[in-house]
Amino acid sequence: MIDRFEILGPDSPRPEADQIIFCDGTGGRLFHTATDLELSHWRPNRTPNEYRAGTSTEICFRFLENPWPGSWTVAVNNHVDVDGILSIYVLVQSDNALAHRKTIIEAAEMGDFWGWGEPPAQRVFQGVTQIMERGETGESIYAEAFHRIPGLIFGTDPELRQIEESLTPLRHGVELVEQGKIIRSSIGSRLAQYIVPLAAADDDDRASYVPEFNEAISPKSILWPQVRARWDAERVCLVSTERKTGWFHDLWFPGYLWADTEGKWLVPGMEYDDGMSSYKINNPRLIAAFEQLQREETAPGRWALGGDGLQDRFPLVGRFLDRGLPALSQHSPDQVGRALDGVFG
Repeated sequence: MIDRFEILGPDSPRPEADQIIFCDGTGGRLFHTATDLELSHWRPNRTPNEYRAGTSTEICFRFLENPWPGSWTVAVNNHVDVDGILSIYVLVQSDNALAHRKTIIEAAEMGDFWGWGEPPAQRVFQGVTQIMERGETGESIYAEAFHRIPGLIFGTDPELRQIEESLTPLRHGVELVEQGKIIRSSIGSRLAQYIVPLAAADDDDRASYVPEFNEAISPKSILWPQVRARWDAERVCLVSTERKTGWFHDLWFPGYLWADTEGKWLVPGMEYDDGMSSYKINNPRLIAAFEQLQREETAPGRWALGGDGLQDRFPLVGRFLDRGLPALSQHSPDQVGRALDGVFG
């Protein structure tokens, strides 16, 4: 639908076009309110209400369904990530995108929200992420991704074997939950608990690993957030991982909370300013639960909530720490679950 796209740097001039669509990010000083259009979930947000959704990719699909009046010839973005690439792809490769809408939205959610996607979406997410990791320039990354997305969807990509093998930890995590080797249970309607027994948690590094934003699936983690999102995309997750002399306990919020999304459950008392690492937790029941856990803890360390560097580790928001590092608590999973019961509804 759109003739061309551009990737803008911080000092880039405004593209030569009367009307510009700014995708997956604000236009800043380049945005002309009278002529331009924003299709984004980033804050601050000028996306028209009728297009608002979860990912910027889904927002762009809504634009295709009901285009905003105008002569739109160029789409721009100001960064490289999976959702940004796919949102532009929807606008410039519209026919193919519309034929695979569900897969492309799921792939964007895997990147921006640590969400779940079925195998075709997994291949798109993993393949595009690996292209990004090669460190090429922005426009060359977009061009290669656009060229390869159809093959990633259909399973004909030239790097398919390597991509499928690299997704093994994600699929193994699903198997562990489905087989009951990682135990999943619900605590109320908005809190899920995952208990990872010692037999499934082979070393401390993998047991406590926190993936970065848009990080490719790898053996670094035992239980990727994308696995939990298969069942609990709109729930808080408590992950309790057994070690020989105690437990790692981690509290994870839904991965979409940082964005300006539409129609998704919001954690009570969670307030975002701008960006992923700028939030406040004003939930008295949650704060009181962590204070209770701290009072009753017998191991050295601190029950941290949104502090001690956790702002930079979103969607991990709570963890038992000692000197800033994950530490072993003497609380059992049942004790922590009881303390959090009823906090989120």
